Amino acid sequence: MTQNNNSKVSAPRPNTDLDFQQQLTDPFFSSEYVDPNFSAKFKEYDYLRDEKGNIVKNKDGTANLVVKRDLWAILQMFSRDWRLGNIDTKREAIYIRHYLDLSSDMLICLGDDFRKPALICFERALAVNETSQSKGGFLRKMLNTFIHKTTPQNNEEGKTKRNLLGFGKKNN
Repeated sequence: MTQNNNSKVSAPRPNTDLDFQQQLTDPFFSSEYVDPNFSAKFKEYDYLRDEKGNIVKNKDGTANLVVKRDLWAILQMFSRDWRLGNIDTKREAIYIRHYLDLSSDMLICLGDDFRKPALICFERALAVNETSQSKGGFLRKMLNTFIHKTTPQNNEEGKTKRNLLGFGKKNN
C-alpha cells in the first residue's frame, strides 16, 4: 500500500497470479482504498463528554471530537465471500437479500441497542451463502478459471467466407 499526498491509499499491484485473483474478488467499497473524504460523509461525530455531559477539552482548549457512529463500516460485512456464492436465484437469493437488508436496516436505523439481532440476521444470510459455495464443487472448479466472451460481428463487407471448420475459403 502506498499513500499519496491527499492521504488517499492506493491499492497494491499484484506480484503473483494468486495476488491478482485475490484482488479480483476483494470488495472495494468496504476497503481502505476508498477516498476518506467520501467515506467520512457516512460518519456521525460528537464531542467527547464526561459523566455529567460536559464537553471534554484538550490541554490547548479545543474540544475532542469522536466518531459516534460509523455507518460506512457497516459495508464491511460485504466481503469477497458474498460474490463467491453459488446461490440459486429463486429461494436462496431472496432469503439472503431479506436477511442482509434486515441486518443493515437494524444497524443503521435502530442503532447499537440492536447489534445482537442484527448479527443474528447477518449470520442467517451468511450460513446460506457459505454452504452454497460447496454445491457441486463450484468454488473449487471456478477459482482458477477466467471466462472470455466474444461477440461475433455481422459486418459482411471485407470478410472472406470460411468453411465449416473456419479454415480456408468457402466453396460456392
